[in-house]
Amino acid sequence: MICPDKFTSIDDSILSKSTKLLMEAGAQMTVGQLRSETEKFFPDVVDFILALDTLFALGKIDFNESTGMIIYVD
Repeated sequence: MICPDKFTSIDDSILSKSTKLLMEAGAQMTVGQLRSETEKFFPDVVDFILALDTLFALGKIDFNESTGMIIYVD
């Protein structure tokens, strides 16, 4: 499900779905706000969390624990 293969299409892979969460560098929002704005793309919360994990691992987002905000980075 993370990477496309002969059983998982590119559109169904988490790498592709993660792009639905991308915003401008410097943008900030809470996980709850992001979830409510992108719920139509992620009916299953597991895919939403996996997409967030993927963006974090790729260095596209950061999480501020004190404010609870996701911060988009370059």
